[in-house]
Amino acid sequence: MALALLLASASPAMADASAPPWRGLSLTEALQSLQARGLKIVFTSQLVRPGMRVESEPAARQPRLILDEILAPHGLRARDGAGGTVVVVPAAPELPRAPGPAPPPEPEPLVIHEEIVVRPSELSLLDEAPLAPLSLSRRDIEALPHLAGDLFRALSLMPGIAANDVTAQFHIHGGRRDEVQVLLDGQEIYDAYHLQDFDRAVSVVEASGLSGASLSTGAFPASYGDRMSGVLDMTTTEPSGQGRTRLSLSLVTAVAIGGGRFDGDRGLWLASARRGSIDLASRLLGNEDPAFWDLYGKAGYRFDDRNSLRVHLLHAADTLDFFQAVGGEQKRFDTDYDSSQLWLSHQATLGERLLIETMASAAELDRDRRGIEDEEEQSFEILDRRGSEVLGLGQTWNALATARHTLKGGFEARRYEARYDYFGAVERDFELASELIEPRDSPVRFARRFSGDHLGVHLADRVAPSESTAVELGLRYDRHTLTGDTLWSPRLSVAWQPAPDSVVRASWGHFHQSQRPYELQAEDGETRFAPAERSEHRVLGYERLFGGDGRDSAPLRALRVEAYRRDIRNPRPRHENVFESVNIVPEVEPGRVRIAPDRTRSEGIEVILRGAAGSRSRWWVNYALASARDHLLGKEVRRQTDQTHTLNLYLDTLVGNHWSLSLAWRLHTGWPTTPVSLAEGVDDEGDPEFRAVLGPLYSERLPVYHRLDLRASREWQRKSGRLQLFFDLQNVYNRKNLAGFDVKLDEDSGELFQTPEAWPGFFPSLGVSWEF
Repeated sequence: MALALLLASASPAMADASAPPWRGLSLTEALQSLQARGLKIVFTSQLVRPGMRVESEPAARQPRLILDEILAPHGLRARDGAGGTVVVVPAAPELPRAPGPAPPPEPEPLVIHEEIVVRPSELSLLDEAPLAPLSLSRRDIEALPHLAGDLFRALSLMPGIAANDVTAQFHIHGGRRDEVQVLLDGQEIYDAYHLQDFDRAVSVVEASGLSGASLSTGAFPASYGDRMSGVLDMTTTEPSGQGRTRLSLSLVTAVAIGGGRFDGDRGLWLASARRGSIDLASRLLGNEDPAFWDLYGKAGYRFDDRNSLRVHLLHAADTLDFFQAVGGEQKRFDTDYDSSQLWLSHQATLGERLLIETMASAAELDRDRRGIEDEEEQSFEILDRRGSEVLGLGQTWNALATARHTLKGGFEARRYEARYDYFGAVERDFELASELIEPRDSPVRFARRFSGDHLGVHLADRVAPSESTAVELGLRYDRHTLTGDTLWSPRLSVAWQPAPDSVVRASWGHFHQSQRPYELQAEDGETRFAPAERSEHRVLGYERLFGGDGRDSAPLRALRVEAYRRDIRNPRPRHENVFESVNIVPEVEPGRVRIAPDRTRSEGIEVILRGAAGSRSRWWVNYALASARDHLLGKEVRRQTDQTHTLNLYLDTLVGNHWSLSLAWRLHTGWPTTPVSLAEGVDDEGDPEFRAVLGPLYSERLPVYHRLDLRASREWQRKSGRLQLFFDLQNVYNRKNLAGFDVKLDEDSGELFQTPEAWPGFFPSLGVSWEF
């Protein structure tokens, strides 16, 4: 079918017929025509006004260049945004300035706050997601403090997001980390993190290669499926006509990235390579020194105005080889992780009203984890070898029925293969007494192969019954053969614009998540796959811009208030360490428990304010009041990631004439922890014995958490290229935030020792980059 579409749409006659006479069209009509030819254009009704028209025929023949020509006479320009979108923004005037780096530009639409947007061929007031996502431009990504060149590590500044100091993986609205779908250039990344033995400390996506990213924290469209908390959608840089290369070296990573165009801008290529070693987690866990590397490449070619083809490759690998012997005790870890993904995408437009994208992919994931520890307190031996393969094929259709009515549909089909070979033998110094801890035999052996197919079909109907109202009705069908789940997910979103500078959004829907063949927690004794979970989302939001288009000199630019509630039916059992947060081999810890709630609920209110302080600074602040709880054993219990109060502050400014500085400060309620107490009893022979007893689950809290991160940079522009010096400082004032407790029991003396453990304190990174 895809081949037939390619041949049909490649006809030169059809390509010529698709170019309308532009002169005389309203600017809105012209943008509609360009979007129907493949451009994902987003603009505000305040910028593109009804009276604007195309006054002259553009000389360009390519849609993207035509867009630039028809916008320029109206004081507008096009900016590449997240998810492959092209955003219409005011053209910034060229003003003389003193030598030195440019001051921070005025905030543009779709930066942190999603403005009232119009995508002409889809729906008035609705973006790609029914609920506006949080979006980051390329400049935002560069400015945010992001240790190890990792955008993921900065996302906990966003409302509704939680993460600890070590990990790059994050929770959304109190959900598990694996509930977030991660997309790169349209493809789901199945294994998105390096340093998995160190709580997944770094992502496999290098920030300098990104042009944009959007984060949806709930009520996303029917086109997204099989994950139920949120979607992180990232887009890599589109190289310019002139080839560019960037080399970066820091205390954490070494990066090389380059790209360019060929064949008269019809073709493009981009490639990046990164090598890193980070001791951030080692400060918490010991003297281990893990290493990681990744490669990314893409190449694309536009055959004509209606057809383009792209191929992408992502490979990531990690290694840890550590041995320590002190006296008669020894410890050894030897781990290797490898993941490779290849995907091919073809975009075609048929006529003026149909855009079709076809994607095929293949992925391979391998894990080899070995660990031995022989100490007085405990000993264990772990051998964990796993491998997975995923084949995928999908297609989406965007059809423009009228200017106010669009249909979007598609399917995705995947075949999973997974193999497990696990051996674990553990001898603990003591066992905790708790109804949540089930006695397990040791050693544990598990060797199995699993396969499963997933078919997902989605359809969305979008209509704008009036200029101030838009509605999207979506439906998704998923079938998982491994667990025999047949799932239907209805979704509804409504947007209403009560005034030109404000919008109200409401969304509701069902979101399902399966347990994929490679996700079985064999290390925790799980041998059966759980049925799919169902999450029901309800979201109500209000947004307002101040000062017209939000770009004047007013200190307050934009406000967003959002309330949400998420109910999960049939939640999957999970395993957590309830008082010690991070460990290289988490399954051997005495505080490892199995939590199997009947249902789960999270709810909250989030407020975002964005503004500026003169022409040299911009800021934003967000606050969240939230609750995340399980219904477990007849009681309501806090989840491990429950954060009642969260406050995040961000400032980006120009210091003097040479330095750019960004500051990010986080404050939140301490995370829940579980107390441990000492109990005296008698053993089977009637002799006295002491036991460590686990108290009520997550009934206590750690102290309030706060930390300040900083990023400072300076640029030197030379004829031969651009030189940049940058500093990233995590936890500037070296706050010793409490992470949990290490618990030991001396059964002879009847003493229980609880040693506080803190997250890593001050952690600096210094680097330099050269772009030419």
